[in-house]
Amino acid sequence: MDAQLRPLFEAAVKEKKLAGAGYFIVDRKGDFLSKGAFGTTHLQDPDAAPFDLDTTVPLFSCTKLITALAVLQLVEQGKVAMDDLVEQYVPRISKMQVLESIKPGPDGKLDPVLRAPKTKPTVLHLFTHTLGSGYDFFDHSTLAWRVYTGRQPMGYSGVGDWEDFETPFVYEPGTKYIYGVGIDWLGWIIEAVSGESLPDYLVNHVCKPLGMNETGAKLTPGKKNTVVVHFDVEGQGLVGNKGFYMNESPQVWGGGGFLYSTMNDYAKLLVSLLNHGTSPTTGNQILKPETVKNYVFRDLLGPEVDRSMLGEITTAIPIATLEGTFLPSMPMEKKGWSAGFLLNHEDLPYGRKAGSGAWAGLGNLFYWVDPTTGIAGMTGTCLLPFLYPTIMGLSDEVERVAYGHNVAGEGGVEDDKRNYMAKKKMDSAAAS
Repeated sequence: MDAQLRPLFEAAVKEKKLAGAGYFIVDRKGDFLSKGAFGTTHLQDPDAAPFDLDTTVPLFSCTKLITALAVLQLVEQGKVAMDDLVEQYVPRISKMQVLESIKPGPDGKLDPVLRAPKTKPTVLHLFTHTLGSGYDFFDHSTLAWRVYTGRQPMGYSGVGDWEDFETPFVYEPGTKYIYGVGIDWLGWIIEAVSGESLPDYLVNHVCKPLGMNETGAKLTPGKKNTVVVHFDVEGQGLVGNKGFYMNESPQVWGGGGFLYSTMNDYAKLLVSLLNHGTSPTTGNQILKPETVKNYVFRDLLGPEVDRSMLGEITTAIPIATLEGTFLPSMPMEKKGWSAGFLLNHEDLPYGRKAGSGAWAGLGNLFYWVDPTTGIAGMTGTCLLPFLYPTIMGLSDEVERVAYGHNVAGEGGVEDDKRNYMAKKKMDSAAAS
């Protein structure tokens, strides 16, 4: 496996299509079947540390799986139920309204038209991204609402307050899948029920039991082996930005994307799911097998849910994300969403088996976990925009090789056989 994959990663780094990147394929014993890391943590710094699997990276939305597993612990304990109303734990969600339109008001200015939701959000809606509230960098309506009400896009203020997450519903809760802030709200349920801060709960009840000792809400002071977020800048190529880090002291902690970790640490998380909730190295159980089976690897979207956006990524802020599709070769009805991630209900042409889960982080981290075959994998870098074609192509190649196929090579994987596919080309994104 290494011999097939190494030249692909080395070429991407040499040609400066990526600053640094890594991958792993791991089995349920926690043994790496193949792994590698290439390049640097900062392209413009000749003294920067090499990128390796112990490099600290921002997880962005790879945080969501950890938060979801933590809430499932509370479900096991009978402290939280899927049908519970969110307002029971976080009353302020009752203030959120449905955004019907944005139209000129009496003064000629554009104003949002809002109404009360017909359905109150439940815990299940948060897990399955059927809350109806999206992220502004993905969703045009949400971004327009922020602009027309004088608010800054999520994260731009640097404050990290409720305003980042109290976006209006763009769909009635429970009716349609739209990837958004649901898992962020799950974080406040954890705090309300446990009495611990969200970072403390995740570290104490998920990360430490699995031996994920490099995972947390704050960077390790003085650790040189920390990646710098790179941006694709028109006319300049990839540029590292030392000033771009996640807020380590926000006013509120949303559960969707605040953790730092390493790829080696994340492998331990995925391996625990291959072992039905137990770490093969520490022996600690974070979830019971029946919980993993019934919630993590089971489709929780009901027949009433509109799945047309499942696995679809749209963009409202092109510097943050391109547009694309997860599992483009698979009919929509063969995709699902569990309490943790995207599910495929059919075998992929060159990859994971039916019943596997997968997702990603905004900085272009992509993972899958296949309980049938007993392997998991991850490919990652730290680069914006999301769905960057180079790293997505490498991720396809890693999974292809993991299942015994040859790399597709210079021509890439056929469009109808890809696991991830960007729809918007880099030049059009840069011009937006």
